[in-house]
Amino acid sequence: MSSDKSKEDLIAYLDGELPDESASAVEKSLVEDASVRRDVEQLTRTFDLLDLLPTSKASDGFADKTLTAIRTQTQVPGSETAEEDVPVGKRLDLPRTAIQWGLRATAFLGLMFVAAVGFNSTFRQGSEPIDELLSELPLIQRLDEYEEIGDVKFLNQLSESGLFDERDEPPQD
Repeated sequence: MSSDKSKEDLIAYLDGELPDESASAVEKSLVEDASVRRDVEQLTRTFDLLDLLPTSKASDGFADKTLTAIRTQTQVPGSETAEEDVPVGKRLDLPRTAIQWGLRATAFLGLMFVAAVGFNSTFRQGSEPIDELLSELPLIQRLDEYEEIGDVKFLNQLSESGLFDERDEPPQD
């Protein structure tokens, strides 16, 4: 279920916007296809990460600029009435492709931000057990030797025997 239409259906399903017939078809594919379940899980995680992003407030003139851009794009060439509706100071002079590339670049940067946040949170969750093991590395390296000793009583007997006391002469056999 990797087509664009299928992705749109999954998003609409998660948003609760699908008609009953389409929703039941998506639910059937969720039961039967592991890749669809994986896609839904990825979309759900993406939506959750997007909810973590700070919300921004549109500028005061945003609505006017947007409506002006729409009027400029929909005007018929040679029509004088469409140009009269748009105030001279608010005409959008950028070519249409530049706006599209700007939107694409913004979407790409947003996607990269979400991917970086997801990677960072996943990496940090997985590194905690490794940090704990690294702090205990000297103990782990000599674990076999420690297991051969048995218990503390043996070490106490060895200490009391004086075998390892500091002396100038090596022990005699």
